[in-house]
Amino acid sequence: MLTKNASFFLPKLPPDKLFTIDGYESGMAAYRAARTVEGMIEGARARFGFLSAPGAAGFMGAAWWLALIAALEDSTGLAFWHALDCGGSAAYALGAVRMGQKHAVLQASAAQFNAIKAVYTQEFGMLLSARPPSFHLIPSLCHTSSLVGYFTDGYCQSSDPENKLPDTRQKKDCYP
Repeated sequence: MLTKNASFFLPKLPPDKLFTIDGYESGMAAYRAARTVEGMIEGARARFGFLSAPGAAGFMGAAWWLALIAALEDSTGLAFWHALDCGGSAAYALGAVRMGQKHAVLQASAAQFNAIKAVYTQEFGMLLSARPPSFHLIPSLCHTSSLVGYFTDGYCQSSDPENKLPDTRQKKDCYP
């Protein structure tokens, strides 16, 4: 009998397509757009994920983020990779992992980052030292056509010099 050689205990890497969301509606907008793009949803797993706004652990809290993700997962029937941005606060990052948050962003000193990373590793999570690139879902961009463009054309990626079409995206829409 052949088995896949994979560990269930290793943290999952962030998916290629991440969305910075600020609430339920922006998360659902990403989900609705993903349903129109082949390969973005596999069974009960989404091939895209969510990031909180920068520093959201400080002004919204880990409980809010976990409740938001739970509501999105309940509504869609999918499991999402997600990370809470804790800004520079090691205390928020530690509190978040103790509440069950598996992935977080912490931009702190090396000593603080390494100490908190050890806790995330112990909990089979992942602590990132910088925000990964994401599409920021602000209200004016929560339209299916823009989201589908991001899924298929790499909206937040650098443009191809051979492309003769003008680059109409706005840099404020994408985090570096």
